[in-house]
Amino acid sequence: MTVFTMTFLAPIQLISASTSASPLLPIRVLAGVALVAVIVAFIYVGTHLRKIEDRIAADKLVPDYRGARNNMVLMVCAIPIIVVSLLLFLLLKS
Repeated sequence: MTVFTMTFLAPIQLISASTSASPLLPIRVLAGVALVAVIVAFIYVGTHLRKIEDRIAADKLVPDYRGARNNMVLMVCAIPIIVVSLLLFLLLKS
């Protein structure tokens, strides 16, 4: 083998050896995609709630007592982020 082939084929052989050795790779990729999807949903819910609050304030429909409804919605959205993050962490550690 020449230096050229050793230089350029060695990384390819390492990549193919590492991907074939890991049977959890598809699950890790799926967990990563799920984490991104949950974070995007969390951001969407946050922006949607902000738009609703701005609309309520613009129409002067703000009630005297503002409950913790936004906090509850954001907590419900944050729980899947935590669960998927822990799942991804455990998959990467194994």
